[in-house]
Amino acid sequence: MKPTVCIVEDNEQLREALVELLGNEFDITALENGSKLIEYLEVKIPNLILLDIMLPFPLDGFSILRLLKNNEALAAIPVILMSAINSEDKITEGLELGANDYIVKPFKSNNLFLKIRNQVAVHKQKQATIEKTELSNLNYQADSPVNNFKKQISAIMEDFSDNANISVEEIASKMLMSVSTLERWMKKIYGKSPRKFMLSYKLAKAEIMLRQNMGSVKDIAYILGFNSVSYFCKCFKEKYGTSPLQYTKK
Repeated sequence: MKPTVCIVEDNEQLREALVELLGNEFDITALENGSKLIEYLEVKIPNLILLDIMLPFPLDGFSILRLLKNNEALAAIPVILMSAINSEDKITEGLELGANDYIVKPFKSNNLFLKIRNQVAVHKQKQATIEKTELSNLNYQADSPVNNFKKQISAIMEDFSDNANISVEEIASKMLMSVSTLERWMKKIYGKSPRKFMLSYKLAKAEIMLRQNMGSVKDIAYILGFNSVSYFCKCFKEKYGTSPLQYTKK
């Protein structure tokens, strides 16, 4: 599988040229502004972000970089800034904000390619080391890492299944993992983000409770931490193809 690189560049011609330059070695997503990057990061975490500084309002490159570095789940993503501004102050500002590198336009294609390749390789090596260390903290030492993970996440989900406000950070803390490692393992093992897994887990409990007549639809929704009965019904129908009320009648 190719490493993923997200390019954020508002100049269409340059954006297309970068896709052509990097596409053979990397899985490329090319976006034209910061708002689309934020949407993209909600569903996927790339191995590297190539980020133009001069992006359209409201999110320029430095604003995006601040958002990334202040988010535990995103802070570890390597970022290479690119800009036509060859100012020592701007370069220093970018690096102080946490950028891994700063490249000035126009740049040599081969230099950019090698910088990206090197940053991706270093990042993957760091992540592998972090995962190895964190997984050694799992309690069931005689079992496989995957089974260890499943046992611990099931126990945590059971404890928190009636809590609508549980955060991914709290789950990661209970697992003795960073948020980024938790995200990767959840998607690797279950194909879902922690939040979607929690929702699926609650709905599975709801199905059992409804089948065993353990309460009304409203009672079960609130027992499982849903703040809205209508939202619970909507999610249940999406998963099981019928409303909770219809399910009880069956």
